[in-house]
Amino acid sequence: MPSATDLYRRLAPWRGYLLAAALAAAMVALSSPIMAKPGQPRALESWTFAAWWTFTGLIVLGLLVQHRWPVPALVLAGVGAAAHQIVAAANNGTIPFPTLIDLAVPVVLYTVASQSRSRWRSMAALAALAGAEVAVSLGNALVVDDTVRPLVQPQRPRIEATPPESANGIDGMPATKSASGDDAMVAFVQQRIVELALVVLLALALAYALGEAARIRHAHVRTLEERAVDLEREQRHRVALAAAAERARIGRDLHDVIAHSLSVIVAQAQAALAAQHRHPERTTQAVREVITVGRDSLAEMRRLVGAFDPDPDAQDRLGSPIGVAALPTLIERVRAAGVPVRYTHDGVPVDLPAGVDASVYRIVQETLTNTLKHGGAGAHARVHLATDPTYVDLEVSDTGVGPSATPDSGHGNGLRGIAERVGLLGGTITVGPNPDGGFLVRTRLPVPPGTP
Repeated sequence: MPSATDLYRRLAPWRGYLLAAALAAAMVALSSPIMAKPGQPRALESWTFAAWWTFTGLIVLGLLVQHRWPVPALVLAGVGAAAHQIVAAANNGTIPFPTLIDLAVPVVLYTVASQSRSRWRSMAALAALAGAEVAVSLGNALVVDDTVRPLVQPQRPRIEATPPESANGIDGMPATKSASGDDAMVAFVQQRIVELALVVLLALALAYALGEAARIRHAHVRTLEERAVDLEREQRHRVALAAAAERARIGRDLHDVIAHSLSVIVAQAQAALAAQHRHPERTTQAVREVITVGRDSLAEMRRLVGAFDPDPDAQDRLGSPIGVAALPTLIERVRAAGVPVRYTHDGVPVDLPAGVDASVYRIVQETLTNTLKHGGAGAHARVHLATDPTYVDLEVSDTGVGPSATPDSGHGNGLRGIAERVGLLGGTITVGPNPDGGFLVRTRLPVPPGTP
């Protein structure tokens, strides 16, 4: 046996039709007893009931299909209600109008206005209904004289003998009777036609206003939903870009650490192997240098891995900081690996921002690593650093063969990493052969004001 939840889910596509059917049944049940009036002529009752139920069927059909086809449903309900009004007028008001079922027209108009994508469509529907109501009311007013005057004309009373000058009007007819008949007609037209038309028009206007408000609210909700989807998509793109940038940064740091450390370790190992027989003391020094470089590399790796630690102080506790202050140690390590390096520093001391400070160190580290790997025998390097409160100039050159890659060639992760660092800081870079022979890397990094 299906549960209540399953039954509710199965009936979900039919809920609109079921609610419309329940509404129509309730409106018909509360409207039809009004027509069963005692004392009504039998012949009039037969054709009136047939006409009323026929047009009521049109209205019920309009209620049932209003959510699927709102405009045809409005046409059906409007035709049925207009026919009810004509039938009521044709029977001299003995058939009431409007009944509860006739309120289906404002209900369907509300559906049209709320579901329409444009207000012009619902305004056209309102104008058509208002025009139809005015036309029906005018038609009823034109025929009211022949059908209603006998009912509202007062009976002629018995006339006693009175002087002619006091009893007769201008044309010889009793003046009081004519005046009372006209007053009754005016009252009947005002009550049965004018006031009824105004009530119907007011109900239609109210239904349109409520439907238009619902349409605007639904459009606003759709706009908010679309904006939320766009913001969510944009947020995903931002997260993806941030993750890609972070991966690129970690990849650059790992490349710099591993490439430099392994290059120094290989160079020292080769020196130790070459000097193990003739200069044992140099072998010992080379092995110690390998151990020192290995330990420093492990500390640097721990610092990089510490970036993934949820503790915000983990990265500060792991490893030693890198920057301009650590350049002498880096250069001594390269010298110990067998490449002579000349280091000069011009300008006033400046407290550089962390990004600029670390980038200067990484650029020097990667360039000297390239000299170790590609410079060849007898190559020596020169590092020149010039600091200013607004910029940092760095120039690293060597006399070796130099790498064949450039930052834009698609090869060489080290040079591409240097170009990415400089680009992120808004600096400029020049990479290529040195006019005096060898390889040259020249960069200028801006120092933002007020960022220690």
